[in-house]
Amino acid sequence: MRSRIWIVLWIAGILFPMEFLARVWPAFGSIFNPIFAPNWMHIVMHTLLYAMLAFLLAQVIPPITPRGILVLVGLGLLVGCLQEALQLFSAGIWPGWPPEILDLAVDQGGTLIGMGIGRLTMRKNRAANN
Repeated sequence: MRSRIWIVLWIAGILFPMEFLARVWPAFGSIFNPIFAPNWMHIVMHTLLYAMLAFLLAQVIPPITPRGILVLVGLGLLVGCLQEALQLFSAGIWPGWPPEILDLAVDQGGTLIGMGIGRLTMRKNRAANN
């Protein structure tokens, strides 16, 4: 039950339009913008956000069967699409496909990393219990 609460909170954090908040709240923007403006930091943060999401999801949906893996990848893609849609909506712009596709690809990379870590953690826990 606790892991599901963390999943919901993590998804809410991912979906919250931080860039919009940075525009409407100058004090927040003065901290957020310099940190997250470089493209490499944007990539690192998307990777970490989705790796942690997949790791949390892997505690509920173990990535040990093809179905479990597909569900986790699908959920990562769904959250990524929702995040991109909310960012575009809050910015009031039409998609500039290369940036959105890059973000979704990075999100999926993070999802795969998180699933891998979740799977390794599960194996380690099973080995410790035997």
